[in-house]
Amino acid sequence: MTISEFQHSFEESTPPGAAWKNDNIGLLVGRPDLVITNILVTLDVTMEVAREALRKKANLIVAHHPIIFQPLKSVTSHSAKGQLLMFLIEHGIGVYAAHTNFDQVKHGVNFALASRLGLTTVSVLSPMRDSLTKIAVFVPPDHAETVARAMHAQGAGMFSKYDECSFRSPGTGTFRGMNDAQPFIGVVGALEKTPEVRIEMLAERWKVNAVVRAMIDAHPYEEVAYDVYPLENRNTEYGLGAVGMLPEAMMPEQFLRHTKEALGAEGLRYAGAMKKKIRRVAVCGGSGAELIDDARRAGADAFVTADLKYHVMQEAAESLFIVDAGHYETEHVALGPLADRLRQIGRSAGARGKIFVTHYTTNPIHFCS
Repeated sequence: MTISEFQHSFEESTPPGAAWKNDNIGLLVGRPDLVITNILVTLDVTMEVAREALRKKANLIVAHHPIIFQPLKSVTSHSAKGQLLMFLIEHGIGVYAAHTNFDQVKHGVNFALASRLGLTTVSVLSPMRDSLTKIAVFVPPDHAETVARAMHAQGAGMFSKYDECSFRSPGTGTFRGMNDAQPFIGVVGALEKTPEVRIEMLAERWKVNAVVRAMIDAHPYEEVAYDVYPLENRNTEYGLGAVGMLPEAMMPEQFLRHTKEALGAEGLRYAGAMKKKIRRVAVCGGSGAELIDDARRAGADAFVTADLKYHVMQEAAESLFIVDAGHYETEHVALGPLADRLRQIGRSAGARGKIFVTHYTTNPIHFCS
């Protein structure tokens, strides 16, 4: 399996289109045509991780945090980042980053964090907006099923519990072929009126190009009339954070011990009343301050995230029990599930390489006791 083939398979379920704008994801170092030997999974790419990949004969590192985020003016041995990139390139080690797109999927960081905390009936905390489109096309009745199947095959009309969803309405289409037209119905120069079916389907915006190509290929008309509408509907299949229920309610002190142990955290920062029991918990791996209002609206008793500022915690504590468990601590829990997903991709492709999770803790933050 080449890196390009791996990328195609991985991105079918973790689409780049789900990432934040300007996030630097995908293949950041390496050759797409390189045949993968082994893969090393990590949160961050450090020199220790790069050397580990070399020892384990892994010529692809799959990381959550992009190794290149800010624009680089040079790649030389005069900087630590330059030395790292030169080491990777000189030893033929590629780096692929799955960052905010891996945050937004149900098999990603936030659902892994919810699982590690033992939450059940988990759902997306802040569903994506502006990710859905509606595609409408006008088709002769005899070809409606063929066109609809082609669109469905590219992911249109698919939801978590339903597929092949569409709305169809009959009508009359009018047209007149001109010049060198070769109309499927009627003759050149004559105004034609013909029965048509309007087919409407929802699709994520990153699927639109493939759906439209398939639709046009399956359509009998020389020129296809269709519309693509951007929607503001919430997409509950993708989004940031997660919310679920603890099996049993816990007092805050017990919940803190549970969280610290589950995440392997050296210490926790927290704020909020210590007397109210906690049952419904919202989480966001990494920096999740912008989801505090979503946690309140979801009826959460507690919110576990990281990188919270003083005044943010002060204000949030008025209505939530809030826990800053650390950026690394709330995200590294996804490395095992990510490795398992890569193994599934490898098995499906008949690849023989191994998938390793780094032995190194790349967390730069420690606590003094």
